[in-house]
Amino acid sequence: MKIEGPLKISIADTDTGDRELQLKFTPEFKAMKLNEQCDAFHEFIHYLKTEIDVLEDNDPNRQGMLTILQIAEQLLPHVESNEIPLEDAIIVNIHVDSPFGNLITKN
Repeated sequence: MKIEGPLKISIADTDTGDRELQLKFTPEFKAMKLNEQCDAFHEFIHYLKTEIDVLEDNDPNRQGMLTILQIAEQLLPHVESNEIPLEDAIIVNIHVDSPFGNLITKN
């Protein structure tokens, strides 16, 4: 499943055999004014909640989408207060036995 929104999401293998969840803001999002970014991020969170609600509990994509939702909810206040440098990638280390299912393809 592909997630549409203000973040480009990918998974990369590290030299240690672990994986990293890499989140980068899209060029379209970076070009928006702050109030538009806030609106877009709220819409993204709503989109994730809506998509998660239609998935079965045992769907392999559900846990991955819940993780992205948690990250987005944590980022929201920082987006709203313009505290995040939008050019930087956000890196989250994850275990090799990833709960992301078919949500994301490896780089």
